[in-house]
Amino acid sequence: MNRFGVRMMGSELIRQDVRDFEAAVKNLSAGIASASALWKDAKYRELSASVGQIARQSRDLITAGDDCCSAIDHFLIIANEKY
Repeated sequence: MNRFGVRMMGSELIRQDVRDFEAAVKNLSAGIASASALWKDAKYRELSASVGQIARQSRDLITAGDDCCSAIDHFLIIANEKY
C-alpha cells in the first residue's frame, strides 16, 4: 500500500489483465468466425462487422496497456535510483 492506503498495482498485474482481455477478444472473434458457416444473412454480416470494430479498438487498448506498463517499469527504475 502507498502512503494514501491505496494498494499499488504493478505492471505485471496490468499485463495479466491485458493478456486476459486479449484472449477474450480472440475467443469472441473465433466464435463469430466459426458461426459464419451457419449464418449467411445480413444480421451475421452486421455482427461480424461489429466484432471487427471491437477487435480494432481492442488492439488500441492492448497497445495502450503495453505502453502504460513500460512507463510504470521505467518510473520504478528511476524511483529506485540512489543519488
